Amino acid sequence: MLHSKERRVGKWAAIWCLALGLVAPAVLARTVVWDKSVIELEFIVGVEQIVIFPSDAAVGLPAALANKELFRTLFTGQTAYWTAVEAFDRQRIKVRLNSGEYVLFDVSARVEKNPPQSAERLQVVMSSDGVLDGNGEGTVSVAGQSTQATLFEVIRYAAQDIYSPARLVGAVPGIRSVPVGLKGNQNRLYDQGQHKGLVILPYKAWSVDGLYVTAFVVSNGHTHAMTLDNRKVMHTAQTHRNGVGPHFLASAFFRSQIQRRGEPGDRTTLFVVTDRPIQSVIRG
Repeated sequence: MLHSKERRVGKWAAIWCLALGLVAPAVLARTVVWDKSVIELEFIVGVEQIVIFPSDAAVGLPAALANKELFRTLFTGQTAYWTAVEAFDRQRIKVRLNSGEYVLFDVSARVEKNPPQSAERLQVVMSSDGVLDGNGEGTVSVAGQSTQATLFEVIRYAAQDIYSPARLVGAVPGIRSVPVGLKGNQNRLYDQGQHKGLVILPYKAWSVDGLYVTAFVVSNGHTHAMTLDNRKVMHTAQTHRNGVGPHFLASAFFRSQIQRRGEPGDRTTLFVVTDRPIQSVIRG
């Protein structure tokens, strides 16, 4: 039989997975808010792009993209699977939701010499849903009847506290900022193999109901772009890859793809959830 603490940790871990749309070791999807502004999306030739919509939908392609030698599309329920076969200039895709509303994309495709194995998933939400978009814009949506925030809300709050304008970050019951208690480059948190080009700096931490969410700023020191893999997060100083420390609950990157050093998009945020302050979990 599970002890009460084990049941509580299991409950929060499940909520964390729901909050981020993942189950370990999946990669966090980038979220964009449809606010009537056309969404720009650039494909890499040969790399499938998954786009998830808030409801079942149907896609309308321009004549050029109806050519399967140029562009391939598969739509099942709420999910589109798009792959550019060749490079092409900007085209307009229209996606019709069950509500009758259209979501518009301006898409293009480029050839990359060393393409990644996969593209970061894109989650489309409606502006009324009140969630964070991929550029840090959005609003906080919190159930007002609870006296304590759920982990779903504290993760959302943490991301918005970092990425959103201050005027859009609302107070959430039970959440409080706490000292991180760490200094310096914590690159041991990620298994980089023989290359140590990532810089991982502790940034902020929050606590709710005995749990802790810590944000680390991850900067790419390499001269090439990287796709970060959540499975390579090192949960304690002593564990090997995929090892889980006894006080580690989950981790996820805000964006899994980062550009090479010095280019826009060369950094992201790593969120780590633990059941005690982070400095007592990863020290070694």
